[in-house]
Amino acid sequence: MTVREQISDYIGELTHEPVTDPSLNLFEAGLLTSLDVLDLISFLEETFRVSISEDDVNMESLGTMNGVVSLVERLRA
Repeated sequence: MTVREQISDYIGELTHEPVTDPSLNLFEAGLLTSLDVLDLISFLEETFRVSISEDDVNMESLGTMNGVVSLVERLRA
């Protein structure tokens, strides 16, 4: 399973909605709340063995599926 597929599956479980548009702003669409972000960060750190810093917690990195995937790929490189 790819990074994108794992993240997509998790966000789908978290929001109870499939994310079909990877550029969709998950907050503006009402799919993610600030509390969900804490769960998402924990999932990313545990699953992909990355450390997400305070500087990484922003709308660009965590606001869209594309942003989350890019963040994980950058941190794993």
